[in-house]
Amino acid sequence: MKKKILVRAPVLSRSGYGEQARFAIRCLRAYEDKFDIYVQNINWGQTGWIYEDSEERRWIDKLIAKNIQYQDQGASYDMSLQVTIPNEWEKIAPINIGYTAGIETTKVAPKWIEKCYSMDRIIVVSNHAKNVFESTQYNATNSQTNEDFIAKCEAPITVVNYPVRNYETKKIDLELETDFNFLTVAQWGVRKNIEKTVLWFVEEFIDQDVGLVVKLNLRNNSTIDKHNTKNKLYEIANKYPNRKCKIYLVHGTMTDEELSGLYSHPKIKALICLSHGEGFGLPMFEAAYNGLPVVAPAWSGHCDFLVAPVKDKKGKIKDKALFAKVEYDIQPVQKQAIWDGVIQEDSSWCYPRQGSYKMKLREVYKDYGRYKSIAKKLKNYVITNFTEEKQYKQFAEAVLGEEIVNIDLKDLPKISIITSVYNGDEFIRPFLEDVTQQSIFKEKCELVLVNADSPGDEEEVIQEYIEKYPNNIVYKKLDKDPGIYATWNTAIEMSSGEYITNANLDDRKHIKALEYHAKELFANSEVDLVYADSWITDKPNETFEANSSNNRKYTFPLFSFENLKMVNMPHQCPMWRRTIHEKHGYFDQKYRSAGDWDLWLKSAAKGVKFKKINSILGLYYFNPEGISTNPENFDWKREEEKEVYEKYKDVAVKE
Repeated sequence: MKKKILVRAPVLSRSGYGEQARFAIRCLRAYEDKFDIYVQNINWGQTGWIYEDSEERRWIDKLIAKNIQYQDQGASYDMSLQVTIPNEWEKIAPINIGYTAGIETTKVAPKWIEKCYSMDRIIVVSNHAKNVFESTQYNATNSQTNEDFIAKCEAPITVVNYPVRNYETKKIDLELETDFNFLTVAQWGVRKNIEKTVLWFVEEFIDQDVGLVVKLNLRNNSTIDKHNTKNKLYEIANKYPNRKCKIYLVHGTMTDEELSGLYSHPKIKALICLSHGEGFGLPMFEAAYNGLPVVAPAWSGHCDFLVAPVKDKKGKIKDKALFAKVEYDIQPVQKQAIWDGVIQEDSSWCYPRQGSYKMKLREVYKDYGRYKSIAKKLKNYVITNFTEEKQYKQFAEAVLGEEIVNIDLKDLPKISIITSVYNGDEFIRPFLEDVTQQSIFKEKCELVLVNADSPGDEEEVIQEYIEKYPNNIVYKKLDKDPGIYATWNTAIEMSSGEYITNANLDDRKHIKALEYHAKELFANSEVDLVYADSWITDKPNETFEANSSNNRKYTFPLFSFENLKMVNMPHQCPMWRRTIHEKHGYFDQKYRSAGDWDLWLKSAAKGVKFKKINSILGLYYFNPEGISTNPENFDWKREEEKEVYEKYKDVAVKE
C-alpha cells in the first residue's frame, strides 16, 4: 500500500539539515511506488535557500505546492517524516518518524527523550548519534501517578549514513600562491573550533610556504557576512604578522560541482576538521570519496566512514583508521556552547590536543605520499560501501519499518504489450513515443500491434518505429476488423511474454508504469494481476508528466471479488500473467466493451488473486468517440454490463 507521507523539513535550506532533508526525499523518490510524498518546507536558523534552477528544485517546488493544495482539502497523511532537532518533533500522523543529525556530545537533552515518546521510529546519521541517544537516561516522575521512573528513548533507532554523490567537477580558480594547501569547510561556531584550527596551523607553519583554504561563513552568504568573516580570520592570523604561511578565505554559495572542484583542486592536498564533534561530518565524507587525506580526531559521527575494515598481515579483518588521527580529550562543553534543550550543560565532547594536531599536519605535509595512499584506500572503501542504492534502500526501509525486496531488472520476465490499432492517426506517434520511453521497454518488452483493418494511415508511423526498435515491436494487419477483444486475442497468441498488459492508443503511462507492475507481480507469486489508479484528462495526447487532469482521477478499490462485481478495477492498464489465459481462456469476442470485466470475473471466481498498486500510473483519455465513453454507445454498453453482472452476481468467493 502506497503511504501518504508528509515530510516536514528545511528542504530548501543551504545547511547541513537542508542537505539531510534533500537526502531524505531523494530516498523516498527512489521508492515512489511505496510513498506518496508531500513536503512542508521549514526554515533552519538564518541560513539561505538553494536557488539553482534544477530538475530537483522544480520537483521539490511541486511537492510543496501539492501539499498546500492537499491541506486546503483537509489533508490526512498515513505518516510523517520530521527532519529537524528532536525538540520540534510532534505527533501529527498515525505513524511519525523523527530524523535528526545534531548529536555531537555525550548525552542528549531531556526534551529529546520526552519527544521520543511521540515518535514511532527514529533515524539518525551515525552510530555515535544512536549510541548517545540509547545511553542517555534521566530520572523522571509520572505527572499522573507521581511514580518515579527512568526516562529513556524507547523508539527503535536506525542508522542511515549519507551516500556518495557523483558530480561533474567544475574547475575553480582560487589564485593560490602556495602549492601545498590544507582545506577546512565549516560554518563558524563554537563546535567547529575554527579559532584553534587556524591559530595552531599558523603556529606550525609560520616560517613555511604552506596554505590553509578556509571555506567559511558566519551566518549566511551575504557580502556583509563575508566582510565580518574575513575580519574574524584576520584577528587570529594577525597575531603572527610576519608569518610565511597563507590563509585564503572562500566565502559564498558554491554549487555541488564547484565544491567537487574544491576537493579535487590540484593545490589542495588534505582536509582538516578540528571540531569538537560531528553528527556525521559531510565535508569529511565528501573529501574522503574525492580521495583527499583527512586530518581529524577519532570522535563522533565521521568514524562511521573514516574507519574501515582492513585485512592485516595475518589475513584477519580489523577496523583501521584511514586518516590522520588527532588525539583528544573528552571534557565538558564550553559555557558559550550550551544551547538550552539541545546541548546540555552536563554533557561533554572532544577537545583535540594541540601537539597532536600540529604533529599530524606536519606528517601529512612531510610524508604526503603515504597519506595519499591511505586516502586512496579510504576512497575505494567509501565508494563501494556508501552507494546511493544501498543508502536509499536502508532509509526507505527505516521509514516503512519493513524490508523492501529489491528486484533486479534482469530477473524480470518478458512483458508483452498488446495494442489494437484502429482509426488512430491522431494518436499513433505520441502513443509509440510514450510506450518506447518506458523504463524497461528495450530490455524487457515486446509491443504487439495488431491493425484491425484500420482506415487510417498508422502503418507508415509504425514502420518508422519498427526500424528504431526491430527487436521490440511485432506488427500484423488483419483483413477485416473482428472487434476489440478478437484483436486482443490475436495479439496474445502472437506474443511471447510471461506477463501481458494492454496499452490503448489514446492513453498514456507513467514512465515506470510497466516496471512497477512487473516488479509487483514478480514479488508476489500468489498474485496473477496487478492494477493501479489513473489520472483522467479530456485533452488528447497529453503526457503523464504534463497533463490537465487537475487531480481528477480513477481511484479504484482494493481487490475483493465483491468489489470486482461492482467495478472493473483493472480498467485500462492492468498487467497479468499469461497463465490466466492458459487456465481460464481468452476474452469473449462477443462483447464490445465488457469482455475484459467478464474474463477478470471468471478468473477471480476460480481463485485468481488481483492486487492494487496504490499509485497513479496511468493517464486515461476520456475520448468522446471511444467505445466505452461515446454517449451513443451507452445503451448497448449497459446491456453488456448487465449481462456480465447477472452471470456472476450470485457467485460467492471465499476471500
